[in-house]
This record gives sequence, structure tokens and C-alpha cells, in this order.
Amino acid sequence: MSNGGKTILVVDDDNMSLKMTELIVQENGYKVVTADSGEKALEILRQGGIDLVLLDIEMPGMSGIETLEAIRADQQLKDVKVIFLTVMMVEFYKQEATRLGASDFVQKPVLPVELVSRISKVLRASEKQRILVVDDDSMNLRFAKRMLGDHYEISCVSSGSEALATISGFMPHLALLDLHMPEMNGYELLAEIRKIPQFEDLPVVFLTADNDRETEIQVFKAGALDYIQKPFIADVVLHRLNRILDLKRLQSSLQDEVEKQTAELSESRRKVTNLSLQVVTTLASTIDAKDKYTNGHSIRVAKYSRELGRRMGKTPQELEEIYFIAMLHDIGKIGIPDAIINKTSKLTDDEYNTIKTHPGIGAEILKNISEMPNMEIGAHWHHERYDGRGYPDGLKGTEIPEIARIIAVADAYDAMTSRRSYRSALPQEVVRGEIEKGKGLQFDPQIADNMLDMIDDDKNYSMRDEGNYGTF
Repeated sequence: MSNGGKTILVVDDDNMSLKMTELIVQENGYKVVTADSGEKALEILRQGGIDLVLLDIEMPGMSGIETLEAIRADQQLKDVKVIFLTVMMVEFYKQEATRLGASDFVQKPVLPVELVSRISKVLRASEKQRILVVDDDSMNLRFAKRMLGDHYEISCVSSGSEALATISGFMPHLALLDLHMPEMNGYELLAEIRKIPQFEDLPVVFLTADNDRETEIQVFKAGALDYIQKPFIADVVLHRLNRILDLKRLQSSLQDEVEKQTAELSESRRKVTNLSLQVVTTLASTIDAKDKYTNGHSIRVAKYSRELGRRMGKTPQELEEIYFIAMLHDIGKIGIPDAIINKTSKLTDDEYNTIKTHPGIGAEILKNISEMPNMEIGAHWHHERYDGRGYPDGLKGTEIPEIARIIAVADAYDAMTSRRSYRSALPQEVVRGEIEKGKGLQFDPQIADNMLDMIDDDKNYSMRDEGNYGTF
């Protein structure tokens, strides 16, 4: 992607933030110069060649506000365009930015789509529209230059080949093409221009002395937006060109707005996901707190379940779902008395039957979460057995939802490798033997095999207790 050779100065004292912003800007076709202080930024600006400054506000020494004050006080630099980068969108900064003529604000950490959209908008607003005029008549070229030069940046060439050699360096916003030229006529030149990727949508207007219906039809068939008759009438030409360029500018602004809204929606989703994770983690911690011997159980089961899913080839989105569902698999224990959960001696039949109600309670709590319609699966069926002898519904084999089968294996592993009220953690070889024995009986054989692989990979028996399979 090319952006017409525009050079952007990125100023930030935070090296990581500086590098990230530099990468985003470079990947979108701009040249980038960097500075880690206001003082260095001023030195670079005085050397010339900078089209826009991305300026961090919160810098030690000379702040972004003080740097922009120095820019505005310097006659050589006073018209430089500046976009502020800031972590905090406080009112004082907005007032100072308005006072000093900053072009825009972008909040850090920067979102690539939003940053590029803001840069593009500021640069477009600050530049003269460029028009390429192609005509083999030198008098027409001089007249076009005189007529349009006060309003636009004009490049005049006298042939199609010269136009093709010039266009990529000039990057016009619109092209005026004479229809009848030797060597390459206007139609042929337009066809060649359309072969250049960045000019597939370049607005083109034909210049012609022809005034017949057939020409008009051919002009629009060729893909031109309009045609202007010779001899030129200045007011008519300016009106038509302004209309076309205003329309193009509006289309670009709408595209920028779409990209901005898309970026904001993406950020909103990210915040919702983070909030959901915080809520789920808090709920899981509340559940685990009921049993002083199983602190961290829910998070460990979620991590083991996610790793099992990864080894089964699940997508990132599926792994996210498995993690969330596994985190709340024991939420039904909220409805079980603490005295039963923390009892150190053997449970009575009545107490065991009370414990067995927690899957149903959990399913009832989670079934109405519309944003994650599968959330209840883990809570409801993680105590089902592959041989059909589990509870609460006695489901068998693949009747049991796959996520519940994954959680069942992860839950059993954590139960055996954690200290409980009635025993210490079991040795690793015992745990492995129990998982092996449970294949096809308590556990889905494929999922059990994946757990056995995890155990075999865990040479130092360090996976237990900490759930050492990363963070979400």
C-alpha cells in the first residue's frame, strides 16, 4: 500500500508504544521517523519533510502540550499537523489541544484501524486536491493550468505514455484526459490506468470537442464519471470538478466512519469479553471459597479443559467457550450447605444425595445467559459417565455433550492431584492409572488419551495444583 510518500513523525517516550505505533503506520504505507522526547521531535521537524506528527501527551521533561506550544511558536513549524496520543482523555487535554490547534486525539493503546483512519482524515483535510491533466495540445494545457492552478495542485502532460510514467509519483485525486490523442487515445489511456491497483477507482473526466450522443455513451461505458466539452468554460469546469471531488471526499469520509465504527465495535467486544472473564473468575472464586481444600479448582479445571480442547484441534473461539464453561462447572455448589462441602468424614446417603443436586442447581442458574447459550452444559453434565452410570440424567457415550466429557476428565484429574479434606494429593503414577482404567467407563476414551499425553508430558508433576497451561 502506498500513501503518496507522506512522512509521519511518531513521538513517544515509551519504547514499546513507540514501536507499536511505528509498525502500524509503516504497514499502512507511510514513511516513519521516530523521537522519544519533545526536544528531539523539534530537531527533526526543523530539518523539514514531515507531513504529520503523532505526539504523546504524557512525556517526562517536555510534555506533548509543551512540545506543541513550541511548534506553534516557531514560524517555520507553526502549520504542522499534529494528532495527540494519550492514555487519559481528560478535559484539560482537550481544551489545550483545541487552543493549540491539534487536529485530533487518539487514545492509547492505539487500535490500528482507528489510528490509520484518523491519520488519513487529517492528511486529506490538509492537502490540496491533485489533478492530472493529459492533452496533446499545449495551449489547452496552459489554459487548464491557469484555470485550475489556484484551486488545485496541477500536473500537465502531453501524452498517454507520459501520463503513465507520472501518475504513480503524483498520486492524483482526479484525472482529466483528452479523448483524441495520437499514440494512445483517452479510452486506451483509461484502460491502462485501471490496470494500476491504486487507481482502479480514480475519478476520470474526459475532455473532448465532440458533442454527439454516441460519444456520451462511449465515455460512460469506458468508466469515466463525466466529460467536459472544449472550448472550456471556466465556471462550468470548476463546478463539475468540485462536485466530483466533493463526492469522492464524502465517500472516503463515509469509509473512514465505517472503519472507525468497526474499530470501536471491536474494542467494545474486547471490553465485554474482559468484563465477562472478570465476572466468571469472580463467580468461580466464590464457589471455590466454599471449600477450603479446593481453592483454585475451577480455574485449574478450566485450564486443563482448554488444553484438552487444544489437543483435540478446537478453534480459538471453541477454546474460549470451553474455558468459560469449565470455569463455572461447579457453580451449583452455591446451593449446597458449607457443612456438607467441608465435611471431613464420610457423607451419609442423604448428604451425598444433596451433593448430587449441584449439577441441576448450576444448570438452573446458567440456562438464561443468552450471550453464551451453552454455558449450562458443563455445570449440568460434568458428572455423567461414558458408560451411562453417572448423574443427574444417566446419559451415555456421545449423548453427553462433548464439552461436558472434556470437563469430566479435567475435573477428575484435578480431584486426584489436589489435597482434599480426607486425603493428600495422589502420586502421579496412581493418577495416570486411574485415568487409564476409566477409559470407556467413566471417561470418553479419546479425551482420556489426551489427558494421558498431558500427564506423560508433565515430567516433573508440576501441572497439578497450579494448572500450568497458561492464562486466558
